[in-house]
Amino acid sequence: MYTLYGRPGSGSGACEAILKLAKASVKIVDVEKRPDGSPSPELLSVNPLGQVPTLVMSDGTVMTESAAICIYLADLHADANLAPLPTDHLRASYLRWMMYLSASIYMSELRFFYPHRYTTDPNGADAVKASAAERKDFEWSVFAEALDDKPFALGEDISAVDIYAAMLISWIEDLDSFFARHPNLGALYRRVAATPGIAAVWSRHGMPA
Repeated sequence: MYTLYGRPGSGSGACEAILKLAKASVKIVDVEKRPDGSPSPELLSVNPLGQVPTLVMSDGTVMTESAAICIYLADLHADANLAPLPTDHLRASYLRWMMYLSASIYMSELRFFYPHRYTTDPNGADAVKASAAERKDFEWSVFAEALDDKPFALGEDISAVDIYAAMLISWIEDLDSFFARHPNLGALYRRVAATPGIAAVWSRHGMPA
């Protein structure tokens, strides 16, 4: 049994989708945003950063960082076939793109949506947001070029990379324009959303079908 602290529309979506495909037993705890933006005491009791997602194992072990959680769950539940084995030649690409999505695109999204967190200049948020928008456009173009005409990031089969990428894509404000620029990412997103088991998670998180 896992306990996943998350929030609809947050980085917990990919973790929840992987747990769903793995048919794992999980208790979902939705953490509401408080009016003043401060973390809830319950969340702080397991994660001092007050961030979601936070995964608690049955033995009390706590995991944070969405990509780390996804990698761990995909490895642990190997029967779901969401990650290449360490001996598989695709493992290097798998880890590369999981880290790229989380360390590059995810962070650019955070700077875009929460620019005030990344500057002490009271007038600096607009510049942070503009820089983040430009940066994430470039980062998505790199991923789109690597995807090329493959159905999924690693080839013919869906992996945690695709689920994580689709979650991030769902945060794009103008999806029509984004998919027009990157039709292969639009196709990837639709394939992920159509995967049995994921549609229910996407719906719960308010992600486009």
